Amino acid sequence: MSRRVNVMLDDEVWQQLREVPQGERSRLINEAVQDALLRRRRAVAWGRLRERAAGKGRPTGTTEEWVREDRGGHG
Repeated sequence: MSRRVNVMLDDEVWQQLREVPQGERSRLINEAVQDALLRRRRAVAWGRLRERAAGKGRPTGTTEEWVREDRGGHG
């Protein structure tokens, strides 16, 4: 299912986005948001690992489990 949303873009970003054909803009924005959300999840996961490594708690699970958690449970 898709959702229509309204967002505000900086003028410079809008000018660059106008160079992308109309039929490709939504896909480009969707991919960019997916990438940004993945980077955010990974940053949070790394933060948790750093805290554990700093002695604030013993890590639980294996590296494989952490990777699966970061990937949303997919193998």
